[in-house]
Amino acid sequence: MIGASIRKETQLLLRDRGRLISLFALPVVFILVFGSMFKTGPDRGEPQPIEIWHEPNDARGLAVERALSMAPGFTAKPASSADAVRRDVANEVVRAGLIVPASGLVELSIDLGAPLQVRAPLQGALTDVVMIGTGVAIAPPPMHAVTPPGIAKPLDDISAFQITVPGNAVLFGFFIAMAVAISFASERHTGTWRRLLASPVPRWQALIGKLVPYYLISVVQLGFLFGIGAGVFGMTVAGSVPALVVVSLSVSLCSVSFGLLVASFGGTEKQIGSIVPVVLLVMGLVGGCMFPRILMPAAMQRIGHAVPHSWALDAYTDLLVRTGTGFGQVALPIAAITAFAVAFAGFGLWRFRFER
Repeated sequence: MIGASIRKETQLLLRDRGRLISLFALPVVFILVFGSMFKTGPDRGEPQPIEIWHEPNDARGLAVERALSMAPGFTAKPASSADAVRRDVANEVVRAGLIVPASGLVELSIDLGAPLQVRAPLQGALTDVVMIGTGVAIAPPPMHAVTPPGIAKPLDDISAFQITVPGNAVLFGFFIAMAVAISFASERHTGTWRRLLASPVPRWQALIGKLVPYYLISVVQLGFLFGIGAGVFGMTVAGSVPALVVVSLSVSLCSVSFGLLVASFGGTEKQIGSIVPVVLLVMGLVGGCMFPRILMPAAMQRIGHAVPHSWALDAYTDLLVRTGTGFGQVALPIAAITAFAVAFAGFGLWRFRFER
């Protein structure tokens, strides 16, 4: 009896591809992605370029540049002018730059709206560099940090929830796709979908009527999460609230369209429940929902744009962190998310079979 039970459970497990994927493939994917993130990071000892400008032959500037060159983890990259430093920081050519005048405070050009875990270590290390180069060993340091022109001014007091709320909202918002796919699978299994097709209702109306409630639920879910962030955790919106609404509407459309794509492949509720969460978690990981994309190597950041999550997070970050952000600044992410939604829906409709 025990032997037969063991054989039965083993056979069932081996047939459940989704569960096997979650047990064996998902950890490998996470190991691969996280390993790629850190492969070219500080653990490899590759120095980070920091642009620096000072007057020619200025003793103070040369001393700071020398200290920067000797600092572990950094390499000095001379710039042609102070404006060149600010421009390269704004264009993300380098993460930070130092502008050393002949007298007065040294300017640290850095995006003050960047995540704290990215900005704080860099700002602290460069403060030490400037103090060593200028020979000032007591506080306050002879340096001030400034966001360069070309980057919208961030909020003065950025809460951690400005980052965590959108990250989790996008990650879990896409789980509505699994609910859509499971609903189709369930109605096919019970025969409800067949009876609906037999009724005098056009098929396109039946399909729209099936998807709209999930779209509305997705919109309510995002509204609820951002409402909790604002009302309970003190999250503020630095940019345009209408633009935030439009981004959320496009994210909901994209997630429901992805659900239609998943449903077009068929499968049982059990198969969908095993495989789709794995896919959604990997998309969220690559898109930056679990780990800031700015900390990833350049190649991983480019790969992140292959999923809609990264575009949504870019738009949400600008709207929540950078003052004055409006439709113009988030038009590209909105267009990208909408394009993903159209692609998911188009491919899903092409594959979808009303009778299966």
